[in-house]
Amino acid sequence: MASSKLRKTPRIPRKKRKAVRYRKVGFKLTEGQKQALDRYCKTQNLTPVRFIKSLINSHVSRHRNDPPPSYATENQLDLFSSGEVVNID
Repeated sequence: MASSKLRKTPRIPRKKRKAVRYRKVGFKLTEGQKQALDRYCKTQNLTPVRFIKSLINSHVSRHRNDPPPSYATENQLDLFSSGEVVNID
């Protein structure tokens, strides 16, 4: 008897994974740069796209977890910290 046919508990469906959004980026290389890139990729057994992505990831990885900039100044934060009520007439 197969154990999969004797399953008593119902299967829980998996949650769908969040789709990854991709953006196109384009740039130009000189002929010499392209030849050097092709030669390097051939010797290292890489594709040019994988090589370029690895370079970008190594440079960008230290900036991924930076907190977003705060646009509130100290004066704006002090407005609400005191318990005083100001009447403007």
